Amino acid sequence: MSMSEALTKALPLLYALERRGYETVFVGGCVRDTLLGKPLKDIDIATAALPEQVIAVFPQTIPTGLQHGTVTVVQEKETYEVTTFRTESAYERFRRPAQVEFVTALDEDLRRRDFTINSMAMRSDGAIVDPFGGQDDLRRRRLRCVGDADARLQEDALRIVRAVRFAAAYDLRIAPMTWRAIIRYRERLVHIAMERVGLELDKMIAGSRPNRAAALLASSGMLAWTKERLPAAMLDAAEAYAKAKAVRRHAAIAESPLAVASAGTGAAASAGRRMALIARTMRRLHLITDSEDRWAAVCAALSLRGGQASELFGLLKYSSQRSARLAAIMGLHEAMSLRLLSHTDAADAARDVMIAEETGIDSRTDEPELRAHWRLSVLKHGKPAAAGWLAVVGAIPELAFGTAGIGERVSSAEAKLNRLRESLQTMPACSVKELAVKGKDLLSLAGKPSGPWLGALLQRLLEAAALGRVPNERESLLAEAAALLQTKEREIE
Repeated sequence: MSMSEALTKALPLLYALERRGYETVFVGGCVRDTLLGKPLKDIDIATAALPEQVIAVFPQTIPTGLQHGTVTVVQEKETYEVTTFRTESAYERFRRPAQVEFVTALDEDLRRRDFTINSMAMRSDGAIVDPFGGQDDLRRRRLRCVGDADARLQEDALRIVRAVRFAAAYDLRIAPMTWRAIIRYRERLVHIAMERVGLELDKMIAGSRPNRAAALLASSGMLAWTKERLPAAMLDAAEAYAKAKAVRRHAAIAESPLAVASAGTGAAASAGRRMALIARTMRRLHLITDSEDRWAAVCAALSLRGGQASELFGLLKYSSQRSARLAAIMGLHEAMSLRLLSHTDAADAARDVMIAEETGIDSRTDEPELRAHWRLSVLKHGKPAAAGWLAVVGAIPELAFGTAGIGERVSSAEAKLNRLRESLQTMPACSVKELAVKGKDLLSLAGKPSGPWLGALLQRLLEAAALGRVPNERESLLAEAAALLQTKEREIE
């Protein structure tokens, strides 16, 4: 088996240990991805050498997890995890082995692993060690636990979620016995820390087939058993998909997660349209490049508001920075989607005249009301949020324009979005920092100490510049500020 450049670069570590009589191999994901011709993310090495023996061989090491046999070796500015062959005793809290025992037999080490596709090793000469049929499972596009599926999933309940991620990422069918074990032990997810579940969901959303992952998550019912309860909208959508799939097994809906019929009237029709929108979103999620924007699309499809989306990220233990970015996109989505859905031709004409008079935007060349609303929304939520939202609705216009008749209105929707993109690119200023005047300029102009009035005045100037009513030039802005200070001082303060 030929090796990638990354594996070849790591070969000296194998040679160094082999020269001292320790069997050493590449193991796990790097072997799997090499067989599939995929780029490698991490390179894991397993060896018969004990941790202290590994440390003695290499000049620069980090004792990452000695109790579990893992030493990080630093070589040519790269880090590699080298772990001693081991077996594991009963697991504590359905996640971690209570005790590990170091062994010298490679097969024993491979036997403790989760799935056959992850239980292969590669020797330094490229030979594959595959005692559990991982290569055959890859050829058959099948995900199967090593040995007894019940035992593997009871040992570590996180494997229940990992099974879905691997099946989606590598387009694999989950073997019947493994799938039945997932259903049997899904309740054990209540023992798994939310940050671990969050990490797996994050990888699914960022993966090549998030739609497939969503289908499996919904079909399995596992989302209802997390340690902290996920938003009701997410659980309801998953349950609706599972019920629809059970009723319509003859239909090819396995690749259309959360899809239900939109037929009917009243509440049923509304629910159907909502589920159809979720299905459409999940099918097209892979078209969105940025994984953060993918999360925003999912939250929009689930009708989560900014605060609810932030709560979801909080449950999954994502960073506050990510949560704030998501909330900004969702806030802008709420502002823009409502306006776009209500932006009828008759209403446009009347509003455009009024907005054109107030802002100076030419109603003959654009949609002044919509553009003004857009630019003010950008000022409120930020340019990065605006760019993210455009990426989301560019891939899934139904999120902003609704599902009714979208097929006939695609060109109109694209035209509107293109105008919003152009408007964003040509905004004279998107933040106070981008104004041609600074706070000290206004303090000199006003001749009074700083106070709340200064921030309010800067915001007024920003809006005037963003809407194109005043050029973003120092003299023009100072003149506008002087006028505001003279005629609207009470409003500013």
